[in-house]
Amino acid sequence: MAPTIRLGKIFGIEISANWSLIFIFALITWTLATDVLPSAAPGQPALAYWLAAALGAVAFYLGLLAHELSHALVARRNGVQVSGITLWLFGGVSQLAGEPPSARAEAFIAGVGPITSFAVAALALVLAVATGPWALVQALFAWLAFINVALGAFNLVPAFPLDGGRLLSSFFWWRQGTRQRGVHSAVRIGRLFAYLMIGIGALELFTGGTSGVVNGVWIAFLGWFLLSAGQSEEAGSVIKASLRSVPVSAAMTSPVVTIPDWLSVEQFLESVAPSHHFATYPVHDPAGRLTGVVRLNDLIRLGSAARPDTRLNAVARPLSDVPVTRPDEDLAALIERAGASLENRALVFDGGQLVGIVSPVDIARLLTARQALRRS
Repeated sequence: MAPTIRLGKIFGIEISANWSLIFIFALITWTLATDVLPSAAPGQPALAYWLAAALGAVAFYLGLLAHELSHALVARRNGVQVSGITLWLFGGVSQLAGEPPSARAEAFIAGVGPITSFAVAALALVLAVATGPWALVQALFAWLAFINVALGAFNLVPAFPLDGGRLLSSFFWWRQGTRQRGVHSAVRIGRLFAYLMIGIGALELFTGGTSGVVNGVWIAFLGWFLLSAGQSEEAGSVIKASLRSVPVSAAMTSPVVTIPDWLSVEQFLESVAPSHHFATYPVHDPAGRLTGVVRLNDLIRLGSAARPDTRLNAVARPLSDVPVTRPDEDLAALIERAGASLENRALVFDGGQLVGIVSPVDIARLLTARQALRRS
């Protein structure tokens, strides 16, 4: 099962949804249909509550999508490439393939999200007032107004990966001169908020009764999530700063061993793999054209009974899933652009010829060597 569902494109930006949204959608619908709407507009048929609840859940995610789209469009306007938008358990994330060019640009990119949520809330509030004669519809719009205000306010908490953390980072970037320093200062403040949330969650867990158990666990979990996200943001900032102006050629493995894609998995594992130390191999067709990439772990997981009759081209990952780069591209730029897909390795081409391959292990090895040189 794929981790995300592709929904399509808006303004040329790829939109995806994580599978976790199915359960969150069901939870929102159930909460609206069984609690929020019956309390606000009693006396309606059960079917009406469930239909309105389902529409409310859809409207909530449309507001969330508007929030993330505003980030992506402002980022693109400021010269930052946008890989896509993914809606998931905690809301959404705009995947920016690069860093903002200035503290001012980062502030605009971060700040437009909460502003959009507040604008959606204002629109919902106007519609709630306008639909006064229809109690159920009015209750639904009132809830949408409240939830979007809550979304905008929560995103202003000064902790990564929330917009408030990025606003704080842009302020310190402006004051201290570099983005890395800005991120470091913002993470320190965000850590205090994360610990505060964990403490409040623990207090609620032990003193809040039955309902306090659920609320306490959620608050503490959110605090832990913000703490982990801040640490990841700072680590990523340090890595990008270390690899800026370092070319891909400094980390890539070369030459690359390519394998005929018509070999069986058994032939490859018995005759080819033992002769090399690589974990990833590009494969080619009889004409010499690259057709994909095979990962040693994927082949090993294939059952032994299937290996003799399964060709490499049947299990190869398509080239569209593999990032492509040049020997002179900055490693920092490649990491930002490729993101999680770097796990599939990056193929390095020079003048149309495959000249190298880059893996996370290659990058980690280069980072270790550079850190050792600094200490010596």
